[in-house]
Amino acid sequence: MTKILDLGELAVKKSLGFAADEAEAFLTQGREISVRAENNEIKVATSQVEDGVGIRAFSNRGLGFASVNVLNEKEIEEAARDAVRLSQVTPRDEYNILPEPKPIKRVPGLYDDKIEGLGLDKAISLVEEMLAIARDYDSRVIVELATFDARVEWRGVVSSKGIREVEEASHFFCCIEGMARDGEEISSRHYRSNSTRLVDEIDVKRIALEFAKSVVASLGAKKGESFKGTVILSPNAAAELMMRPIMHSINANNVQKGRSKWAGKLDERVASSTFSIEDNGLLGSGAGSYSFDREGLPPTALKIIEDGYLRTYMYNTYTARKEGRRSTGHASGGARGLPSIGPTNLIVKAGDKSKDELISEIKEGVLVTRFAGTANPVSGDFSGVVKGGFLIKDGEITNPLIETLMAGNLFELLPRISGISRETERIESLVAPYIRIEDVSITSG
Repeated sequence: MTKILDLGELAVKKSLGFAADEAEAFLTQGREISVRAENNEIKVATSQVEDGVGIRAFSNRGLGFASVNVLNEKEIEEAARDAVRLSQVTPRDEYNILPEPKPIKRVPGLYDDKIEGLGLDKAISLVEEMLAIARDYDSRVIVELATFDARVEWRGVVSSKGIREVEEASHFFCCIEGMARDGEEISSRHYRSNSTRLVDEIDVKRIALEFAKSVVASLGAKKGESFKGTVILSPNAAAELMMRPIMHSINANNVQKGRSKWAGKLDERVASSTFSIEDNGLLGSGAGSYSFDREGLPPTALKIIEDGYLRTYMYNTYTARKEGRRSTGHASGGARGLPSIGPTNLIVKAGDKSKDELISEIKEGVLVTRFAGTANPVSGDFSGVVKGGFLIKDGEITNPLIETLMAGNLFELLPRISGISRETERIESLVAPYIRIEDVSITSG
């Protein structure tokens, strides 16, 4: 970590020496082990190192950027020279300015030193365990893809304004994907994943078993009926359908460029009163947590939607300065590009009813466990195929569905949320419950 800070200081010093007014260096160094299985067999097992330095230089409020993928003094000096040259020929923008330092509170649980004892052999055995659990549950299960990745990364930010931050983080990710086959019948494709920063929370058994149960349960699917009625989105389906348009709409850059449906709607109702969502980069051991963002600023806990009302947008320094605001600490990205805006740990507030209670109150509807389609993040229009869907009749799940389509507009559906479950699931850096929505168009093929 000392080396990263020293190289960051070098990048900034060289940039100022080439006549930049301000300069910033964002540096990363990472080691990764990755294992991949396809069609029940280990195909790829790799171990690699990745480095990177991205330099932002400002001259007369012109911005230049250059990056290199090696932590080498000569290459860093050349990148600094290139960044400054570019800054001297780009148009002046009064909002191009680096942030002042802010106090940083270290988030606990970002690095697990047990990663040092997790080698390639252990990674391979975890993938083999996923394959075995899925196959042992039912011989009809076909695992098309199973992966395990273990990564440790050092990231640092140094700027001419006095920011000098570095931290170490570990990250583990595993997933399993495939279907079930019974003679000529093939189930819907299903997917399960687990993302954590802690070795003891790696849970290949759970996701392999959940995956196997899901694909077997979707055998015997039948065509349903076309209707406009009630839909329950599983946490996975909610992530696939809802999160991208919502995140797009609260991105201050999109708001300022007129690409957000929620531009000018702060403190207005945009969803049902049962719906609340926050973003919190300060959660201990959170998959999306960090002690400082891409610009070296501390993250904040944001109530994005509170009881149906839109409360805030997400800002980096540039977008905040355009509105006379402060950055919310949501500058995102890596060493190969300029800071953008992105979420950390998204949490949809749990409700007061169980999943089974939500289902019991439905006369006719569909439980959607996966959604495969497109959702326009600007307009909110979506259409796609219900994957792993189940017909609900008179408060009970009846049979799995095939050839079922779902379409509508997300921003019109949010006010029609009629129930949210107590149960939640963590999907990478998202925590989501089951969400019940009324008046959704369902079409049977």
